[in-house]
Amino acid sequence: MNITQVTPFREAQALLEHNTIVKHRAGSHAYGTSLPTSDIDFRGIFCADPVNLLTPWYKVEEITIPPNIEEDTKFYELSNFMKLLTDMNPNIIESLWVSEQDIIFQSAAYEYLRSQRQELLSSKVAFTFSGYAISQLKRIKGHHKWINNPQDIKPPKQTNFVSLVQWFGEDKMFKIDIEHFRFDYRLLPYGGNIFGLIKSSGYSTYSDNFTLNTTYEESERSSQLPLAIVKFNKEEYNQALEKHKQYWGWKKNRNQVRSELEEKFLFDTKHAMHLVRLLRMCEEILVDGVVNVKRPDAQELLSIRNGAWSYEELIDYSEQKDHHIREVLYKKTQLPKTISVKKAAMILMNTQSIVWEGCNYVKETSVGGTSSGT
Repeated sequence: MNITQVTPFREAQALLEHNTIVKHRAGSHAYGTSLPTSDIDFRGIFCADPVNLLTPWYKVEEITIPPNIEEDTKFYELSNFMKLLTDMNPNIIESLWVSEQDIIFQSAAYEYLRSQRQELLSSKVAFTFSGYAISQLKRIKGHHKWINNPQDIKPPKQTNFVSLVQWFGEDKMFKIDIEHFRFDYRLLPYGGNIFGLIKSSGYSTYSDNFTLNTTYEESERSSQLPLAIVKFNKEEYNQALEKHKQYWGWKKNRNQVRSELEEKFLFDTKHAMHLVRLLRMCEEILVDGVVNVKRPDAQELLSIRNGAWSYEELIDYSEQKDHHIREVLYKKTQLPKTISVKKAAMILMNTQSIVWEGCNYVKETSVGGTSSGT
């Protein structure tokens, strides 16, 4: 093929108009777990023109449709799609295994690509699908802790992270509350996070926002024996501060629906549903060599979303299933450990040729039926 015959320098919209390979429903509508309130997500693949691939100035890897035009819609450029596919990215794999009824538009290039999908599976799914699932599990565990251990709206105070190293006072003391020694005392640095608590008129150990006052001039160093030697546990304070920041960031930005689910069931049951789905899809791929995007267990998954499983049941199921996938199924599966790069490259170039050579055959699918032409 003479690549100069292909129209160069096309904008994103023109690439989609001329080089779309497939567009399909994604997310809950593709899984069969949608609710009347569920958004409609679309995903797709398009092929860039040679100028996008052969020069460094017009590179394009994906195109996102603005939300004011269409709901969540993203198209992946074919080369980028294939790279993510060989890495066994769970969201990417679905595009070749989505149910026919969820395909909005497909081309001859897609029909070829879909026919090669079995060649584009590897046992790496044991780590990508399960990895996605375990990241969901960690998020669920983290949010569960936050729900059951809410953070005070006020940030942690440095004064709460001062501990006693040595006490020189007359009365016995084994721990110290620095807030009892605010006025007419000062903290004299001894190195690191160690300070001497010195009796000093007109000074204070911390400010109104509970930040420790530890600055001093060398000339101010006192020969006076300290009342106590204390330590500011700075690392623990910083960890508490970050935890507080994360908690209130989560409280402020979390989705309202997710918030309601977490308040009702004490964990995010929507995350739980996707966690179980990912683990089961991974198991099916390793055992049967197929990707069941349209879920045969959709009703059970919806029941999990509606709180059918307890938090403890979810954790136990997920950890056992993850172990079984990694330690048993991964070792027994008939799938190759990796996809042949040569095979993937051949499939990629064949698909590009179908697009660039202008095959006229297309197939559009709608709710009402199918139409095709040449």
